[in-house]
Amino acid sequence: MSVLILGESGTGKEFVARKIHAESNRASKPFVAIDCGALPKDLAASEFFGHIKGSFTGAVTTKTGQFVEANKGTLFLDEIGNLSYDVQIQILRAIQERKVKPIGGNKEIAVDVRILTATNEDLSQAVVRGNFREDLYHRLNEFAIEVPNLSSRGEDLHLFAQYFLKEANRELHRTVEGFDEDVMMAFGAYSWPGNFRELKNVVRRAVLLSVNNRITLNVLPRVITDNTENETVISSDNLKSLKDKLEKQKIIATLEKTRYNKSKAAELLQIDRKTLYNKLKQFGIEE
Repeated sequence: MSVLILGESGTGKEFVARKIHAESNRASKPFVAIDCGALPKDLAASEFFGHIKGSFTGAVTTKTGQFVEANKGTLFLDEIGNLSYDVQIQILRAIQERKVKPIGGNKEIAVDVRILTATNEDLSQAVVRGNFREDLYHRLNEFAIEVPNLSSRGEDLHLFAQYFLKEANRELHRTVEGFDEDVMMAFGAYSWPGNFRELKNVVRRAVLLSVNNRITLNVLPRVITDNTENETVISSDNLKSLKDKLEKQKIIATLEKTRYNKSKAAELLQIDRKTLYNKLKQFGIEE
C-alpha cells in the first residue's frame, strides 16, 4: 500500500519511511528518497523520470530518473505538497500506469515501486484550496501514519535525550554520563518547535561544551533556560520550587494545546484525570 506519513518538521518522518521499507518484502531493493521541497520546478520532471542527452538546454548526458532508480524498491517523496500541479499530474500517471517516459525519450519504461510520501501540511486542505490534486491525494493516502511531535511524547523525551547523548559521545569522542535533574525538567517544560532535530542539536552542543561528566543548565541555549512567556529564568538554587514552576507551565501549555479538554490533557501528560485535577488545585490553575 501507499503510505502517507504526517507530522511536523523534525519529527522523523523519513526515519519512519526507512523503517517501513526495512520491514517490507522490498527491503533488499533500493530505497530512494527525494526532497520535493528542494526540487527546482523546471527540473522536477527530469529528477523523477530522467531525460535523454540533448533533450533540453543543460542535458549534457542521459539521466536515469528516480522512479527507475527505485525499481522493485521504495520511492520516498518527502514534502510532497511542494510539487507543482503539472508534476503532480505526471506523478499520478506514473503511479497508475506503472510506466515512465524520460524527457525527450520515445519509449516508456515499466517500473514497480512502492510509494511512501510525507508532509507537514494538511493535504486535504490543499485539495480544497485547489493546490493539490484530489485523485493523487487518494492514491497516496491508502494508509496514513501520524508521527507525534516531541512535546507530546511525555517521558519518551528522556529516552530520546539519552539516545542522542550516546550518539554525541561517540561522534565527539566525549564521555558525558548524563543530565542534571534540572536540565531534564527544563527539557520537559520546553515546547521543542524543531522536534527531534532540535533536541539532537541541543544535546550535541551541550556534550561539546560540557566540562564535567554531566550536562548542566549553563551549557544549554538560552531559548530553553529562559522562560520568556512567564519571565522566569531557570535557576538551580531551589530545585523544589523550580520543579513546581516547570510542572505548572507544562500543565498549562498542555491544557491550552487541548483547548482545556481535561481527558486529552491527562492522556498527553500521562497521568489520570484525578491526578490532573489535584494538580490544578495544587497550582491554582483555573478550570
